[in-house]
Amino acid sequence: MPELPEVETLKRALTPLVLNKRLVELNFLRKNLRFPIPATKIRKGLLNQEITKITRRGKYILLHAPDGALLIHLGMSGRFIQAPSMKPFEKHTHAVFKFDPEIYLHYIDPRRFGCLLWVPSSQGHPLLNGIGPDPIGKEITADEMKLLAKNCKKISIKNFLMDSKRIAGVGNIYACETLFAAKISPKKIARRISFSQWTLILSNLRDILQKSITAGGTTLRDFHSTDGSQGYYKFSLAVYGKENEPCIVCTQPIKRIIQSARSTFYCKECQKS
Repeated sequence: MPELPEVETLKRALTPLVLNKRLVELNFLRKNLRFPIPATKIRKGLLNQEITKITRRGKYILLHAPDGALLIHLGMSGRFIQAPSMKPFEKHTHAVFKFDPEIYLHYIDPRRFGCLLWVPSSQGHPLLNGIGPDPIGKEITADEMKLLAKNCKKISIKNFLMDSKRIAGVGNIYACETLFAAKISPKKIARRISFSQWTLILSNLRDILQKSITAGGTTLRDFHSTDGSQGYYKFSLAVYGKENEPCIVCTQPIKRIIQSARSTFYCKECQKS
């Protein structure tokens, strides 16, 4: 699933294409995403309107118009591709957008876990309610993280980082990579993390996320930017997806364990803390 760097990469790619541009045509070909596409609401709010702002909230992108915003989540395999016309060129095309002048974007989602929803300007949306602070900015400190973790009796630090109610946009890849860089075991209980360790975690998390954004994100399978380009941070991954490969620090084999039904990759030798 695309995480914060991939979603930020898409936001930056969409900005020159649609910001201050008017949507002049919109076709929905398949409405069966994670939630049925509310085609009538989106057309009413977006068609013949100018995109005034593009924002990201965790793993969500919002295309703002005068009366609301198109809420976008890529799910497991969603992507936007710039195309030469309105004509769909891939089997799993769900929506086709034409912005003035002659800018065509196709939303493609083979696994259908993404969503395209409409948020009226006077309302929030349940999917955005309760999302934690964004780790890229200065919305969060080590003190605040330590305080949040205080009441988490049994949750591991890895699962804590992946909880969007506590910190926005961090998924499996960047949780594993961050804990390796900070030399902290993914199995350690979050409330037992010291202030100095939280400082290390946040510092490494921000550094890794920024480097991934610079590299265009991480493409392991489905993620591509609007021009079809891949994310090249996959070549910088230290532990994720590298079971039994030698650790880049100590040469011991990388381990894979299951935490909350997800694979966790780490170095047992380097991550003892």
